[in-house]
Amino acid sequence: MINVWSVSQMLEDTGVLAPEDVKKAMPFCLSACARISKRLKDVKHEDEPAVINACAGIALYTYTLLQCGSGENFSSFKAGDVTISKSESAILESAVNFRDEALLQASEYLTDVDFVFKAVEI
Repeated sequence: MINVWSVSQMLEDTGVLAPEDVKKAMPFCLSACARISKRLKDVKHEDEPAVINACAGIALYTYTLLQCGSGENFSSFKAGDVTISKSESAILESAVNFRDEALLQASEYLTDVDFVFKAVEI
Protein backbone atom coordinates (compact mmCIF):
# COMPACT_ATOMS: atom_id res chain seq x y z
CA MET A 1 0.00 0.00 0.00
CA ILE A 2 1.06 3.59 -0.58
CA ASN A 3 2.92 5.12 2.37
CA VAL A 4 0.49 7.38 4.24
CA TRP A 5 3.35 9.25 5.91
CA SER A 6 4.79 10.16 2.52
CA VAL A 7 1.42 11.59 1.52
CA SER A 8 1.10 13.67 4.69
CA GLN A 9 4.69 14.85 4.26
CA MET A 10 3.88 15.90 0.68
CA LEU A 11 0.97 18.03 1.98
CA GLU A 12 3.24 19.67 4.52
CA ASP A 13 6.20 20.15 2.15
CA THR A 14 4.10 21.77 -0.56
CA GLY A 15 2.74 24.22 2.00
CA VAL A 16 -0.90 23.66 1.12
CA LEU A 17 -1.66 22.70 4.74
CA ALA A 18 -0.16 23.88 8.01
CA PRO A 19 1.47 21.17 10.15
CA GLU A 20 -1.48 21.11 12.59
CA ASP A 21 -3.91 20.72 9.67
CA VAL A 22 -1.83 17.86 8.24
CA LYS A 23 -2.44 15.95 11.47
CA LYS A 24 -6.19 16.54 11.12
CA ALA A 25 -6.03 15.38 7.48
CA MET A 26 -4.38 12.00 8.25
CA PRO A 27 -7.64 9.99 7.93
CA PHE A 28 -8.15 11.56 4.51
CA CYS A 29 -4.59 10.64 3.53
CA LEU A 30 -5.27 7.03 4.51
CA SER A 31 -8.49 6.97 2.51
CA ALA A 32 -6.79 8.52 -0.53
CA CYS A 33 -3.98 5.94 -0.37
CA ALA A 34 -6.51 3.11 -0.34
CA ARG A 35 -8.38 4.64 -3.28
CA ILE A 36 -5.29 5.15 -5.42
CA SER A 37 -3.82 1.75 -4.47
CA LYS A 38 -6.84 0.11 -6.12
CA ARG A 39 -6.18 2.07 -9.32
CA LEU A 40 -2.45 1.36 -9.67
CA LYS A 41 -1.47 -0.48 -12.83
CA ASP A 42 1.43 -2.08 -10.98
CA VAL A 43 2.24 -2.06 -7.25
CA LYS A 44 5.86 -1.22 -8.01
CA HIS A 45 4.68 2.33 -8.82
CA GLU A 46 3.34 3.04 -5.32
CA ASP A 47 6.48 4.99 -4.37
CA GLU A 48 6.44 7.23 -7.45
CA PRO A 49 6.30 10.94 -6.50
CA ALA A 50 3.42 11.50 -8.94
CA VAL A 51 1.37 8.76 -7.22
CA ILE A 52 2.14 10.20 -3.77
CA ASN A 53 1.13 13.63 -5.05
CA ALA A 54 -2.13 12.23 -6.46
CA CYS A 55 -2.98 10.82 -3.03
CA ALA A 56 -2.13 14.19 -1.48
CA GLY A 57 -4.42 15.92 -3.99
CA ILE A 58 -7.35 13.66 -3.16
CA ALA A 59 -6.73 13.98 0.58
CA LEU A 60 -6.49 17.77 0.34
CA TYR A 61 -9.70 18.00 -1.68
CA THR A 62 -11.65 15.81 0.74
CA TYR A 63 -10.27 17.63 3.79
CA THR A 64 -11.00 21.04 2.25
CA LEU A 65 -14.52 19.98 1.30
CA LEU A 66 -15.21 19.00 4.90
CA GLN A 67 -13.68 22.21 6.26
CA CYS A 68 -15.68 24.39 3.88
CA GLY A 69 -18.86 22.55 4.80
CA SER A 70 -18.27 23.16 8.50
CA GLY A 71 -17.42 26.84 8.00
CA GLU A 72 -14.11 26.49 9.88
CA ASN A 73 -11.83 27.08 6.90
CA PHE A 74 -12.89 30.63 6.12
CA SER A 75 -9.89 32.90 6.51
CA SER A 76 -9.84 36.64 6.85
CA PHE A 77 -7.62 39.39 8.16
CA LYS A 78 -8.74 42.78 9.42
CA ALA A 79 -6.53 45.80 10.00
CA GLY A 80 -8.44 48.93 10.89
CA ASP A 81 -11.02 49.58 8.20
CA VAL A 82 -9.48 47.14 5.72
CA THR A 83 -10.55 43.49 5.63
CA ILE A 84 -8.90 40.90 3.40
CA SER A 85 -10.67 37.59 3.07
CA LYS A 86 -10.64 34.47 0.98
CA SER A 87 -13.96 32.84 0.22
CA GLU A 88 -14.66 29.16 0.75
CA SER A 89 -15.35 28.76 -2.96
CA ALA A 90 -11.86 30.07 -3.82
CA ILE A 91 -10.26 27.70 -1.30
CA LEU A 92 -12.25 24.76 -2.67
CA GLU A 93 -11.43 25.71 -6.27
CA SER A 94 -7.74 25.72 -5.39
CA ALA A 95 -8.05 22.22 -3.86
CA VAL A 96 -9.90 20.97 -6.97
CA ASN A 97 -7.16 22.32 -9.23
CA PHE A 98 -4.43 20.73 -7.08
CA ARG A 99 -6.26 17.36 -7.13
CA ASP A 100 -6.95 17.39 -10.86
CA GLU A 101 -3.39 18.38 -11.78
CA ALA A 102 -1.94 15.73 -9.46
CA LEU A 103 -4.19 13.01 -10.92
CA LEU A 104 -3.26 14.08 -14.43
CA GLN A 105 0.47 13.82 -13.64
CA ALA A 106 -0.05 10.33 -12.17
CA SER A 107 -2.25 9.08 -15.00
CA GLU A 108 0.48 6.92 -16.55
CA TYR A 109 0.58 4.83 -13.35
CA LEU A 110 -3.20 4.54 -12.86
CA THR A 111 -6.01 2.66 -14.55
CA ASP A 112 -8.83 4.77 -15.94
CA VAL A 113 -12.01 4.11 -13.97
CA ASP A 114 -14.04 6.90 -15.54
CA PHE A 115 -14.27 5.50 -19.06
CA VAL A 116 -16.51 2.63 -20.13
CA PHE A 117 -16.58 1.14 -23.60
CA LYS A 118 -19.41 -1.20 -24.53
CA ALA A 119 -20.23 -2.94 -27.78
CA VAL A 120 -23.45 -1.87 -29.45
CA GLU A 121 -25.50 -4.35 -31.43
CA ILE A 122 -27.14 -3.09 -34.60
